[in-house]
Amino acid sequence: MPARIRLGRPHPGNGPVRAKPHADKAMSQRATLLAAIADGQSHLRNLADCRDTASNLRALEQLGVPVHVEGTSVTIDGVGPGGFDFRGETVDAGNSATTARLLIAVLAGSRADCVVDGNDLLRDRPMDWLIEPLRQVGADLTCFGPKERLPVRVAGRQLRGGTVDVEIDSAQPVSAMLFAGLAADGEVVIRRRTAARDHTERMLRWTGVDVRAARNQVILTPGTPRAFELTVPGDPSAAAVLAALHLASPRASSSLLLDDVCLNPTRLGFFRALRSLGADITWQEGAGAGSPEPVGTIEVRGPLRLAGGTVGGKELIQAGIDELPLLAALCCRADRPLVIEDAAELRDKDIDRITATVELLTQFGIEASATSEGLIAAPSEPKPPAELSLPRDHRLVFAGCVLAVLAGGELVLDGVDAAATSYPALVEDLATYVPVEVL
Repeated sequence: MPARIRLGRPHPGNGPVRAKPHADKAMSQRATLLAAIADGQSHLRNLADCRDTASNLRALEQLGVPVHVEGTSVTIDGVGPGGFDFRGETVDAGNSATTARLLIAVLAGSRADCVVDGNDLLRDRPMDWLIEPLRQVGADLTCFGPKERLPVRVAGRQLRGGTVDVEIDSAQPVSAMLFAGLAADGEVVIRRRTAARDHTERMLRWTGVDVRAARNQVILTPGTPRAFELTVPGDPSAAAVLAALHLASPRASSSLLLDDVCLNPTRLGFFRALRSLGADITWQEGAGAGSPEPVGTIEVRGPLRLAGGTVGGKELIQAGIDELPLLAALCCRADRPLVIEDAAELRDKDIDRITATVELLTQFGIEASATSEGLIAAPSEPKPPAELSLPRDHRLVFAGCVLAVLAGGELVLDGVDAAATSYPALVEDLATYVPVEVL
């Protein structure tokens, strides 16, 4: 995708009335890994076409898993839990933290002996909250980076069952422990702080694995997932980008319908927060065949000006953690300040997203400040800089595009290609709201 674009001025007639977001990245990554340890050949359709999913598939091929890709459809021959026997080389996870963390967990209970690594950005991401619970069930892991970070050598061995505590709110350590526990010699009990996105639990149950979840605990009985067919639904995070562009545009008070979206409640925090801030948001579940997730349509309608207020609470924040920069961008024209709380995890993403969001808002003339676990943004009319160099983070690129539309366009955006991590079609979708010239 292009790196540098010039935006014209949004027109009230621009923008779709109906759209379909691209496939869910989180589900795509988990499904490819699950297929690799299933008991036969799995068929996945409508896989997310983005860098992170490509990193997953490339790593599986490197590990010797038969993978056949045809467009956005993929066939994977599973090797079963513990079936990896890859030795002596480095598996490259690229920039994908999900790929690296889930692979470390799966390899820990296999016969593999290898190193998992990533690019410079990924080497800065924390791994300690994953490494420690894995060691508690017997994983042999050696971290070569500072503070237990990548690269990590995994010397696979038989893992044991037991009880582990997850010390952060994110869903990733829970998912990792579930994948690792499939090859353990006994039941694995995961005590968690917050019930966050539960795609892994749903997929495991859907493929015949016994997983029982309560608010602060998940229990897994080891087993082999059966091979499966899956059509990946639309990504709520991509739907959030389309919704934010719509609400930022002159068409905000008209209706936008977003079809075939995953309606998992643990992913709809952005839309619930928007509704609490005065937007008219509804969703309706459809037939939902071919997926362990509820799937349906989200309808989005403005006001032109949101209410502002406080967005917090750990479960709500986890359900929309990736969309908080978008929310901050939209609220620059709210009636009162936006306060985001309970979001300290944003500091451990591709970049420090609290600091980066505040800096982005400031570049549009908006008064904003960081707090220890979030930010405060005072409402004011955004003023576009003549040219904006975007941060190297796809979530900040989305927020930058929304701010550009809110500010009336007519600026140059540099670095939009970082969106390819999860959303390679961003420029095409942005062009439905505002004239775009590729430079």
